[in-house]
Amino acid sequence: MLIRKLLITVLIALYFLNPLSAGLYNIIVDTDCAFDDMRAIGILLSHPDVKIKGIVLTEGTLLPEQGLAKVKTLLHEFGLDSLPVVMGKTYNRPAPPWRDFNLAFQPAASKVKKDAIPDALKWIDETLTLSSAPVIYICLGPLTTLSEALKNNPQLKSKISRIIWYNEAIEPAGGFNYNFDKSSADWVLAMKIRTDVISNLNNNEAFWDSSIYQNKAGTNMARFLSLTGSKNNIHNDQNQHHLRISDELAAIYLINSELFDIAILPSKVYIRFNKAYDLDAVRELFSDIMQGKYRTGNNVVFSAFPAQREMFTYDVRKIMDSAIYRYGYEEWKACVMTDEFHGHLGVFSIVGAKMGIKARELFNVGPDKLLVTTYAGTRPPYSCLNDGIQVSTGATIGQGLITVIDDGNRRPEAIFTLNNKSYRMKLKDEYLKLINRDIEEGIIRFGLTDDGYWKLVRRSALKYWLEWDRNEIFEIEPINKQSE
Repeated sequence: MLIRKLLITVLIALYFLNPLSAGLYNIIVDTDCAFDDMRAIGILLSHPDVKIKGIVLTEGTLLPEQGLAKVKTLLHEFGLDSLPVVMGKTYNRPAPPWRDFNLAFQPAASKVKKDAIPDALKWIDETLTLSSAPVIYICLGPLTTLSEALKNNPQLKSKISRIIWYNEAIEPAGGFNYNFDKSSADWVLAMKIRTDVISNLNNNEAFWDSSIYQNKAGTNMARFLSLTGSKNNIHNDQNQHHLRISDELAAIYLINSELFDIAILPSKVYIRFNKAYDLDAVRELFSDIMQGKYRTGNNVVFSAFPAQREMFTYDVRKIMDSAIYRYGYEEWKACVMTDEFHGHLGVFSIVGAKMGIKARELFNVGPDKLLVTTYAGTRPPYSCLNDGIQVSTGATIGQGLITVIDDGNRRPEAIFTLNNKSYRMKLKDEYLKLINRDIEEGIIRFGLTDDGYWKLVRRSALKYWLEWDRNEIFEIEPINKQSE
């Protein structure tokens, strides 16, 4: 038991030293060119950090040659005519019932000859072989082309960090993208490449409003959707299959994975799938992209403190109104700025921000007034408390108002002093146990280095931010500072 506790402690410390990195968007997109695929690709192209190496056309909703003009038109609207588009093989399998509808939009803009389009298998082999960094392979249709590429060169497996695949079901296997080419799907999954299977979970509410085809915002995405709507008049019937939110979720999962609740398939731990997703946030995100309001959430210095919802990441928006209502705007600002300063949304940094605001209330002072002695030490996870305290109190290292004690007994505890009056504040043991329990659960479910673990901790931090009242979570004791 002692060894197990020690191991957990070490893993927790290592975790907090390695916040999940953003910007790993070296990707290939594989599409069967349905309308929802075009929206998904548009979402990716609208994100400033996403770098698409090329687009693979695979037989499914459309034949590759049938979808070529549609993809080329989309890229043209984004000013990306030079982005590689490559052609998978045509097998002439039985067409899905919605193929004719998807054929209705056939822009005349593309005059590219089929024989001028690179062969997908050759291009995938060359691109992955020459890639200096692993590629994320986003598949919005059947896994046919990827299967053939890996069969031709199994060594390409090492160049794929993960596959993000839109498919309606994985256990038991089903859905159009699986059933259209079962053998290829089974073969790829048997390669044991990490595969994140994203689905709309047959949610009967998961539809776009038909107004997306009439949006006049002037963004690249809005222009393309307006073009498809005017060409086909497809916005007349909201219940059409094309308005169902489907493959877009794979793109949104890549750029805002915090909106999805992900589980690992117990029988195949390299496969994970979404158990739920935040449909309201998905709609809001797409609306922001359409209107040019989408923010990546990487801003650190603001010209003014953000008050608009669209300035915050989508999971933070969910708690914004409630957190401000419960704890006030001063704590909200302190937690937001702590996260920006800290570099990621962490548990103990949030606790530190709440502690600092409570300390200012005890002394009834503004920032830059308190002297602070913290016992959180200089090593994570407890040292993250120091960042929250600095931001919320203004007692920064630069001003010489904070002293960090690292005596080998690190703990979420600090002493706040003004003139001759001091208070000791410490996170109550019951709350500390909750943090340790949640982190241990993440280690057991995902392992330390898995990104699912980081997402779980982010979700926990948001939960603590919203649910933990600074008036309840701390032990507070008036002390004689001189006796310390």
